[in-house]
Amino acid sequence: MRKKLLALVSLGWVFNYAHRMAIPPLIPMIKAEFGINNAEAGLLMTALLLPYALTQVPAGYIGDRFGRKRLLVLSIIGYSLSSALIIFARHYWELLAVRALYGIFSGLYYAPATALISDVYRERKGSALGVFMVGPPVGSGLAPLIAVPVAVNLEWRYAFLVLSAMSLVIGVALAFAVRGEVSRPSGVRFSIPKNVFLLSAANFIVLAAFFGLLTFLVSFLVSSGVSFEMASLLFSLLSVIGIAGSLFGGRLYDRIGRESIAVVFGLNALLTLLLALTASPCVIIPLGLTFYSVGAVVTAYTSEKATGENLGSVMGFVNMVGFFGATVGPYLTGLLIDGFGYGRAFLSIPAMYLLAWGIIRVEEKLERKEISRT
Repeated sequence: MRKKLLALVSLGWVFNYAHRMAIPPLIPMIKAEFGINNAEAGLLMTALLLPYALTQVPAGYIGDRFGRKRLLVLSIIGYSLSSALIIFARHYWELLAVRALYGIFSGLYYAPATALISDVYRERKGSALGVFMVGPPVGSGLAPLIAVPVAVNLEWRYAFLVLSAMSLVIGVALAFAVRGEVSRPSGVRFSIPKNVFLLSAANFIVLAAFFGLLTFLVSFLVSSGVSFEMASLLFSLLSVIGIAGSLFGGRLYDRIGRESIAVVFGLNALLTLLLALTASPCVIIPLGLTFYSVGAVVTAYTSEKATGENLGSVMGFVNMVGFFGATVGPYLTGLLIDGFGYGRAFLSIPAMYLLAWGIIRVEEKLERKEISRT
């Protein structure tokens, strides 16, 4: 039962990302149709990420109180149907509105899913969360493989209709193949301990960097002389390699704990710097291993800071703050690109990883001082 549950919940997370990351490879087509600039294109990610962030804490608490699996099924069906509404969007503001609606339903997923997995796989949660966190790389890699051929042969809006049909199957399977709630805490309370605030700030910065890079990676490579088809392939390659990166992150956390955060933040800073300076496709391979390892590491570390009674709330809070950063990231990156060009704008990404690394180091020093006092 645990393996079936982990597989279906992970597949739901895969399509959660596939829907949201179908936009970046289609940005050239969307910009041409609507006549928008890079900052406005970045808002297509911001439009979903802001409501996504705002639903995180309520989702964690509601899942703990009323049933995590039930909320996951509602999320999958809701984000599938809302994403399909893009087929009717004929104006830029309508596209923003549909993405925002999708963001609400997709935001109901992460907190109850990670709380459920952490509770069910207590002794091996790092590895289990590593499996779950293959969702971002698999979903991000799957998105252009589905969206681009559909867009080229039919029309870009139909890509979301195809994705919706696929994700609906997962929602129905989770509803009927896994019976009961599986995991529900005996007592539930809403509380956010102060020891998660610096971690949340670091997560804000990291997710701003993550979504800023992903949103404009294809456009960045195209501006550096790479063909659109090759840039889309490299986008998918980053995500495919990221599958191993996510599994690596989970196992790394099980082995060395919180030190894994410094390792992956530092490596991401180095590799994104090389990408910004060279635009070399060769950087994509090692970057895939580190870029997607962050999710598993941060998620596992967050679960250590909660109790059984507030696990969902804490997971939701750290992810909420992180996705406020994700909301800012694409728009800020778009503004920097419009003002300074792709090369200089992308230098902000390694700087953000270094800043997040520094915040985690400060957190560790403060915790050591607190322990020494007691």
